Amino acid sequence: MKQPNVTVYGSRQCPDTTRALGWLDGNQVQYEFKDLDQSPELDGYVADLNNGKRVMPTIQIDNEILINPSEKELQRAVQQAAAERP
Repeated sequence: MKQPNVTVYGSRQCPDTTRALGWLDGNQVQYEFKDLDQSPELDGYVADLNNGKRVMPTIQIDNEILINPSEKELQRAVQQAAAERP
């Protein structure tokens, strides 16, 4: 599968972030993890994407933003982004 650009904004203390990272790891999807606990300067960026709220995980797949997606939503977005890659 072609690899989309995936960035995960979250916290290793957040069960939803852990679930999403586990799905990405289990499906061998490469991603960049931005830990909001370690990089609080990213809080404003994440809040801007979420109507002023710090929702985790916030995942960017190419140009699509997913807010605390289910595994099914994550799978759809990854597959769609990979299919659109040249």
